[in-house]
Amino acid sequence: MKDSIKILGAYGAKTDNTAMTCIQVDHEILIDAGNILLGLEEKAQLINHIFLTHTHLDHIADIPFLVDVFFDERKSPLFVYGTKGTLENLKKYIFNWEIWPDFTKIPLDKNAGMAIQLIEINIDETTLINDTKIKAIKNNHTDGSCGYVIEKNDNAIFFTSDTGKCKNIWDEINNNKKINSVIIDVSFPSHLNKLAIDSLHLTPKLLHEDLVHLQRDDVKIFINHLKPSFIPNIYEEVNVTYPNILNGGRILKDGDIINLTTSKIIEVLHKKHVALNHIDQLIAIGHSLSNEKDFDTLMEQILIAAKQLSNADAGTLYLLDEKNQSLNFKVVQTDSLNIQMGGTQEKITWNDLDLYTKDGKANNQQVAALCALTGKLINIPDVYTAEGFNFEGTKSFDKGTGYRTQSMLVVPMKNHENDIIGVVQLLNKKEVNGEIIVFDKNDEKLLLSMSSQAAVSITNTRLIEDLEKLLLDFIKSTADAISEKSKYTGGHINRVAELATMIALAINEDKVGIYKNKVFTKDELNQIDIAGWMHDIGKITTPEYVVDKATKLETIYDRIHEVIAKFEIVKRDLEITYLKAKLASNDEKEHVKLKETFDESILKINEDINFIKESNKGVEFVDSQRTKKINEISKLTLSIQGKQTNVLNKDQLYNMQVTKGTLTKEERITINNHVITSYNMLKSLSFPKKLQRVPIIAGSHHKTIYKNKDGNHGGYGAPEIMGEDMSLEDRILAVADVFEAVTASDRPYKNPNSLNQSLNIMSDMVKANELDRDIVKFFIDNKIYAEYVEINLLEEQLDEINVHID
Repeated sequence: MKDSIKILGAYGAKTDNTAMTCIQVDHEILIDAGNILLGLEEKAQLINHIFLTHTHLDHIADIPFLVDVFFDERKSPLFVYGTKGTLENLKKYIFNWEIWPDFTKIPLDKNAGMAIQLIEINIDETTLINDTKIKAIKNNHTDGSCGYVIEKNDNAIFFTSDTGKCKNIWDEINNNKKINSVIIDVSFPSHLNKLAIDSLHLTPKLLHEDLVHLQRDDVKIFINHLKPSFIPNIYEEVNVTYPNILNGGRILKDGDIINLTTSKIIEVLHKKHVALNHIDQLIAIGHSLSNEKDFDTLMEQILIAAKQLSNADAGTLYLLDEKNQSLNFKVVQTDSLNIQMGGTQEKITWNDLDLYTKDGKANNQQVAALCALTGKLINIPDVYTAEGFNFEGTKSFDKGTGYRTQSMLVVPMKNHENDIIGVVQLLNKKEVNGEIIVFDKNDEKLLLSMSSQAAVSITNTRLIEDLEKLLLDFIKSTADAISEKSKYTGGHINRVAELATMIALAINEDKVGIYKNKVFTKDELNQIDIAGWMHDIGKITTPEYVVDKATKLETIYDRIHEVIAKFEIVKRDLEITYLKAKLASNDEKEHVKLKETFDESILKINEDINFIKESNKGVEFVDSQRTKKINEISKLTLSIQGKQTNVLNKDQLYNMQVTKGTLTKEERITINNHVITSYNMLKSLSFPKKLQRVPIIAGSHHKTIYKNKDGNHGGYGAPEIMGEDMSLEDRILAVADVFEAVTASDRPYKNPNSLNQSLNIMSDMVKANELDRDIVKFFIDNKIYAEYVEINLLEEQLDEINVHID
């Protein structure tokens, strides 16, 4: 309290919410004694000097109790100062053996003197104690009453105490330029002016009238001694009727601290409000920690909360490593040096703090290590005078930064199983005026409570992270299992998840376009990613020959070889027929003619073989002429073991008549069914709330934007979601799935499209209401595909883009 005073009591009566007049000048000096014990608690025993303005009960009430309560602890008398009349009244009406024992005649011990010593002061006399000057000034209240000018470092404040109108007060202020502000009595509202005048108090109106004597405009007016029942009336008057009387000052509250240099208020909550505030803080901290799922943010919040609860300037959060051998630095903060490391800030590169020395002994010299090893809270008033610990690192830090580490509180973090999981270390508890003080018992209780909450939150967050990692690992292992069955499908799943996330992140970064108002949360991005990984999980049940059907005739193997073998048999039969005819004739001309016919037939068969081979490949579209020719070729017959058969049997012909890709209608239904299977498999899993839409997003990737007259989307998927509107996430995954498919170069059943061809296909799908226009346009216009195609497309696929969607 070097340059300030604290208002322990600002009111003219005692209630649950107001305390009686008492001003703390420094750690051992008070003016008046209306609220010592509750205002200072155990620090009340440090009070050695009390200056009384007069002996009305609300100004002296705690003096008898102060001496009584701390009698055994006192090593020196309590010095009570006042005018002659004030001290006489104190002796006559309080310390008279009837109302209270006369402590002016009761010795503390053999050498300390009497418990109370009364010291008479004169009006206009200045007393110097601890570099503070206190001058008594006559006011207008009772006989012998006075106010005091309190001066520190050439800055002063005038406490008038209870008074009526008094020109003498303003004369002192006008003549003493060190006085920057005045604390003056306003006990009643103006409608009780007569009561105020009769009892020698002020009202806002009376103060307004008395201010005519103040010849300075640089003095702030602070009002005190309000009678509790009239507080609302006085506030209203001062704010509405007489708004200029304060001149930058204010009505004081219990706990306010006034800086004498600046005459500014530092508000401090009343003890009861502090307790309630701490409860509110603990509830808020508990709520915040229990809801925070990001581990780095959680670490940061824990340390910030600990610092706020204890008003510490600095702190460090450590977590125990998995082997319980060392403490890892997680967050380090020093407010006065603007240091913020760990958590969401700059990464900490400091070495871990070992719990054991090289020879295996407990590291008891490091305070944080000892706390982790023993599970006990450690409170150190000053690290520079503490014994038994090694603070060389702390002192080195202080030397390098100019910092002065003083008080320290080290708190273990224990989880619900009472296991130590970390340590919170706090430094330099600050008083409201910036003074560094010792962490008290209340800090210890609060921090132990908060650290338990923090430990449970850390444990829960780690558990959730482990479960989420397990889920993601399971998802990716499923994709790996599909890869074992179909390598290209595994690659497809990986790339679709990548593309979907790329599109979602690009939407988040859109600040001026169509998606400027849309931002996916971290959980929503995670949901899109998982849906991408899981969208084709149903293919694990799809027959391999369907999933990887590279040609139209492929089943377990490619039956083109059977067809070619039949053609070879036809060629053999033609050759046999030709050779027999040649042997049966001796006519050379006939031989030539037979040879020409044979060669023409073989040529025709070879052409048919090549045609069938070519037609066996999957293409985007087969024209009717090719289908007609396949039908004609299929009619070619041959004899096998005496039975007539066609070169293409019914099933082979049916497969060869596929006009798009390699799959027949039935096979396409089988492979399309993977979407329903995927949805049903995912729906059966108990996804957490934040991932509950994974089944729907994954199950909607083959739905089209278009809806039919029944209200269902086109495309295919589980019937129960075909009528459900497609969310933005659904549409993103659909676009990602198509782009991967049309650009893929690893499909055994088709040749890869160029980038421009692929984007044109997507543009056509937009026109057909199959894909979302806005997403595809956003995808093309912003070249979201750029990084993807550079990695995943062949060099020959990269061509000039001429696609634009209006």
